[in-house]
Amino acid sequence: MSALFLVAAALALGWSATQPAVQAAAPLQLFLLVSDTTPDSDVMVLAWLDAAAEAGFALQTVKASALMRDHRATRQFALIVPDAINLRMSEALVAHLETRVKQGARLMLVHDAGIAGMDGRYHPQQSRLSALAGVRYGLYGEYGSGMLSEQGALVDAASVAQLRLPPGKVMRANSDSPLTSVQAAPSDDEDLSVVTYHYGRLRYPVFRTEGPYAGRRLMHAEGGSLLAGVHAVGAGEVLFVNLPLTYLKLRTDAFFLHAFLRYFAQERVGLPQLSPMPDAQGALIMNWHIDSASAEPALSKLEALGAFEQGPYSVHLTAGPDVDVPGDGLGMDLANNKSMQTWARRFANRGDEIGSHGGWIHNEFGRLIGTQDRAQSTAMIEHNSAVVSSASGKPVREYSAPTGNHPAWVTPWLRERGILAYYFTGDIGMPPTRSYQDGQRGPTDSWAFPVLSYGSYAAFEEASQNKVPQAHVAAWLNDVADFCADTRTVRLMYFHPPGIALFPEAFAAWMQHTRELVVGGRLRWTTMAAHTEFSNRRLAAQWHWQADSRAGAAPDALQLQAEHPHSLEHLSWLLAADRYAQPRLLEGQAEVLRDGPYWRVTAGRTTRLVLDTHLLRPNGAPAPEPARL
Repeated sequence: MSALFLVAAALALGWSATQPAVQAAAPLQLFLLVSDTTPDSDVMVLAWLDAAAEAGFALQTVKASALMRDHRATRQFALIVPDAINLRMSEALVAHLETRVKQGARLMLVHDAGIAGMDGRYHPQQSRLSALAGVRYGLYGEYGSGMLSEQGALVDAASVAQLRLPPGKVMRANSDSPLTSVQAAPSDDEDLSVVTYHYGRLRYPVFRTEGPYAGRRLMHAEGGSLLAGVHAVGAGEVLFVNLPLTYLKLRTDAFFLHAFLRYFAQERVGLPQLSPMPDAQGALIMNWHIDSASAEPALSKLEALGAFEQGPYSVHLTAGPDVDVPGDGLGMDLANNKSMQTWARRFANRGDEIGSHGGWIHNEFGRLIGTQDRAQSTAMIEHNSAVVSSASGKPVREYSAPTGNHPAWVTPWLRERGILAYYFTGDIGMPPTRSYQDGQRGPTDSWAFPVLSYGSYAAFEEASQNKVPQAHVAAWLNDVADFCADTRTVRLMYFHPPGIALFPEAFAAWMQHTRELVVGGRLRWTTMAAHTEFSNRRLAAQWHWQADSRAGAAPDALQLQAEHPHSLEHLSWLLAADRYAQPRLLEGQAEVLRDGPYWRVTAGRTTRLVLDTHLLRPNGAPAPEPARL
């Protein structure tokens, strides 16, 4: 585990230890509040449902009127009130939410939810949900339209681990380099900027907040406004997120929607998670972009650095001819280059996935696809894919866009040709996701693989041009491997083979470190296509977390039931071991193990799984009543 992640985790645990014990309750379901006029097919609703499915939490919608008619759920109730979907809210609904939380409900309140009344007007003083948020916001009476402004996003050091920001995603306020384990650990009150590829420090449209905040702050803005925090309200709890999460997800910046959804469901509510990873094991994807003749001698250097002792990798080729196009350099002419054909077959025989890097001539294609000339663009992709497939002897199942230019129309076009996995320069910092572009949902089985960046740099060449020390690059590479192993997640990192020669010591040290993690069973290498296959199979699983309804079952007895039309094999559920007793297998095949802070339940070759457990209740609290809507 990296030093940075250890320090952040220790800070977070130190805060948790000072908080009151979670009430003895077992929320059985996570609900997304939507207005009565918003259908479940609305793209904003689908964005949340897709995110929950990817993160591994069952999420259902509930209409505002249905919520107010149901009075049974109190402490067991977990509700997300998203931005954009619930702009207008009645006084009755506001009061109902306040009552629910005071009685023990857990609530995630996002940005502009309820900012206006049913007449579309803002409250003259502040948002009517300010008491739930724990801070005054929506200050229209004082600032007019200035109540909302673009501000730099800062994260508190302890929240790095809580929100699982990956290495390279945060930077000290007075630094141009992302924070890594080679640097001094941040203090608990240090401001850390959120950064991303190409753009650097991120700014978001947020509400100005005023007044003291009695809860645990997670994020704040450069001007001091609260961006996220958790605080108690009566017997319940509210996570307030002052970021337009829905808006951002629909525009290829879904990182914080996914981060806060997981944090709320897993850490604050305590729900079991269906791990996004096979066997709940971390993984890395190394994506090589081999797009010119200069890559060929670099491949031998890679071999000397130990690259081919591990894998499999995702290797993408631009097969264009050996001609000098201004700005392109020399293509590899894969159709006639016997040496590169040998490399392509070697990659395929190793088990690497051989993909298409754009279409034919690298930069020329990048410029062409930016003009939206679909006919010429698709012809070039097809030509490139055909040559790559012929050289490797395998079908092309992965794609990466040169210069990162991936218009939304490309994804369904690729899907029609059997390519469901693509490299992506949007949604930076995330694991693979079904990305939303231009406010639209893409194919539900096509997965974007966001590149993980080192701050605003994603390639070794960029880091070298900006004089990033080799020790910092080495630390970042190792931190990423540790992060994926520690948090049971996957990230994609991409390289051009010639760029690796610029940081040989860092790359060699990374190969040694990843080998140790792989041998220790904490990490694996995978490919974009392999992870896509697993992810789509995982989404076909139907599972439920419910009260045990068998005769004689204890009031706090719970069941996890799962079914799959083909096989649940390698699907894993994680249950907090300090919250639930060791699960007991009732039906099907599964391995139940203590894995760090979780009980890990990994299914075998079975199509149905049933387990039971019960809540570990502190202080002899009475068993909670099941929540239903």
